[in-house]
Amino acid sequence: MELSIARDITLLINAVGVGNCFLLSYLYVRQPRQTLNNATELLSLLFFIIGSVILNTIFNFTGYSELFYGFESISNALSFAIAPILYLYIRSFNYTNEEQDLRSPHLWHFYAYLCLVSLQLILPESLIGHWAKSIMDSLAMIVVWNVHFLVYTVLVAREFQKKHTQDLGIQKLIAGGIISIWAANLILFLYRIFVAPLSIFVYLNITLLFSGLTFWLLFRKFKDNSLKPGKARRKKVASNVLPLLDEEKLVRNIIDQKYYRDPELNIRKLAGLLELPYTSLSELINRRYSKNFNEFINGFRVQEVVDALESDSHHSFTIMGLAERAGFRSASSFYAAFKKAKGTTPTLYLEQLA
Repeated sequence: MELSIARDITLLINAVGVGNCFLLSYLYVRQPRQTLNNATELLSLLFFIIGSVILNTIFNFTGYSELFYGFESISNALSFAIAPILYLYIRSFNYTNEEQDLRSPHLWHFYAYLCLVSLQLILPESLIGHWAKSIMDSLAMIVVWNVHFLVYTVLVAREFQKKHTQDLGIQKLIAGGIISIWAANLILFLYRIFVAPLSIFVYLNITLLFSGLTFWLLFRKFKDNSLKPGKARRKKVASNVLPLLDEEKLVRNIIDQKYYRDPELNIRKLAGLLELPYTSLSELINRRYSKNFNEFINGFRVQEVVDALESDSHHSFTIMGLAERAGFRSASSFYAAFKKAKGTTPTLYLEQLA
């Protein structure tokens, strides 16, 4: 009787945790455009995937998995994206010029597994479908998943060792929660292989860790979005500091000193060069320009390339050479920034000038 009650409570908490994950995913992605950036989009996707994985565990425990054809296979595929998306999310705080998005090579193995799932679901009775299912259900695939998670755990740890990620308390908590769940699953997997089988109820209890974390994150999210009058007044007073900044001088300094040419430039480094508090520069970019840091700096870089294309100075450089001189680290980030700013590609823009 007591065990039955414990199972019901565990199931209820996990169900609420699933709802919290989906709600957090929605809240993060619906932020105002000036505050919505690559990191919040990745975090939104991460919560959606984790919610789906926990929901699959609940379905398996309650026996409802058979009612939703393909959900378990899709959920297993999504689990392959958790570690790389977590890494891309943490990496996005380094303010590199490369966008951390779903086109990243770090997600290629997830797409490969998703292709296997698609073959198995679309062609379940065919030879290809059976072949795909045999690969997905093999012990080797479980080993591959755990090894890949271990590799990304190391990469995440290395990102946190960098100077400008030392104050990411919430991000460390999220990463720690996800990695702890993986570590617990790995221990239980080894126990199941070498000692004895385990009940699905044990795995359901593991997800309680992240369900508890979602309660705290959701509480914090609503708390941040509902400022008290006194706190709102302090925020308004703080925003009044912005008019004291000479924006024209600040922008001119960036252009004259060509700080944007540094491919490793981040917001903290630029704030130091401009002798400004990091928070003031961040607020200026967000409020006055409605851009994130990458968009703000890439604007200077694109303008330098445009100025070169419109003059005779570009003949001694290739277009990509101009982009690298302006501070772009990759062709993909340059072409994306150029098209966003000018509505066309650099080559077509040059042809229009001819």
